[in-house]
Amino acid sequence: MKTKNRTFDYKWVILIVCFLMEFICLGFCSSNAGLYFVPITEALDIPRSLYSFGTSIRYIVQVVVALFFGSLTYRFGIKKLVCTGLCALVLSVTIRAFATKFYHLYVAYALLGLGIVFVGGTMAGTIVRRWFHHDIGKYTGIVMSANGIGGAIAAQIVSPIINNGETFGYRKAYLLSALLTLAISIVIMIFLKDRPSDTPDSPKKTKKAPRGTLWNGFDYSTIKRKPYFYLTAAMVFLTGISLQSIGSITIAHMTDVGLTPSFIATTTTVSSLVLTVSKFMVGYTYDKRGLRFTLLICHSVTMLTFALKALLTDSTLGMILAMAATCCSSLALPLETVMIPLLSNDLFGSTSYNEVLGVFMAMNSLGLCLGSPLGNLYFDKFGTYIPCFWFFCVLMLVVAIGFQLVISVAYKDKEALTKKETA
Repeated sequence: MKTKNRTFDYKWVILIVCFLMEFICLGFCSSNAGLYFVPITEALDIPRSLYSFGTSIRYIVQVVVALFFGSLTYRFGIKKLVCTGLCALVLSVTIRAFATKFYHLYVAYALLGLGIVFVGGTMAGTIVRRWFHHDIGKYTGIVMSANGIGGAIAAQIVSPIINNGETFGYRKAYLLSALLTLAISIVIMIFLKDRPSDTPDSPKKTKKAPRGTLWNGFDYSTIKRKPYFYLTAAMVFLTGISLQSIGSITIAHMTDVGLTPSFIATTTTVSSLVLTVSKFMVGYTYDKRGLRFTLLICHSVTMLTFALKALLTDSTLGMILAMAATCCSSLALPLETVMIPLLSNDLFGSTSYNEVLGVFMAMNSLGLCLGSPLGNLYFDKFGTYIPCFWFFCVLMLVVAIGFQLVISVAYKDKEALTKKETA
């Protein structure tokens, strides 16, 4: 009896490669910035405000580069851009290790912004979409979960090095991160391929595309004439502003209300662990229940997060609320990673995926760039973050309603186009 010869599907290698990309990029090169904040500013005698501007430079670079992401991908291909991004990450971490002036750090953060666009979630979502035509949400979630795993592992490795009693102990932590990034980068470049050699860029046309499946969609010139494209971009921007406050002012707010540093450190670890699971679950939920339901869950959890953080106090109940808020915030953060690639594909299709994704990532980065300064500006004037959390809670409600309206309109267009193509 003859049996069919099974050939190994290279897409599983690509999945591991993408996981490694996010593990090193978002885990060692980007996450845990708070661990370095005080040691660097104290060792180099740099004002915190001056140092924080480096983060704004990072996001500005992300905005600019993301706007050209589609055209750069078409012109140079994925592998060349990933190679550029990995080189930028290695240089960024190395410069941070040897920096002696604040402007050295600005160069490092500019390179970090470039690296995140070409190696981070934007690129990972693009690669997954090329190699997987079904269950895209699940596989995107698996790849993005590397962020939480990488961040948790990196924190355990670099924290003892940073806090070893040496003034410049953080430099050793950065150098270790640079060496790990270089080593993993070599592995990535050996195994990464631009696209499947025997698979088309997009799946065959079907009468109805299941959830979590690619569809052809509209050309970019048509998309630019649709008002809901700009409304979606605006809501992605507002989401970025809101989500930035979760990461940037939460720890400061916990400190202000009197929670202990050891408890706050515990919430950070819990956040990374929950984030690992939540990114996978968001992708899986998208495949099973679709975009509308998944966004509704994410937005509801985000609103709950802001409400819980506004109610924090220095008490047993406050600690319970803080831990609950930490878990909820980890379920909210996939809105800026997993959901943006899925949103781009689901609403507008594969034909102009790279252009749409670039615009949405640029708008998200712009929101992230502005979120922290706005929150801290309010604190400098009024001495509290609490009204900010309530404001972001209401803002997220508006965004949630807006997305549900956009999905209704977009799905009507999607259905009409599908009928026309299959007629």
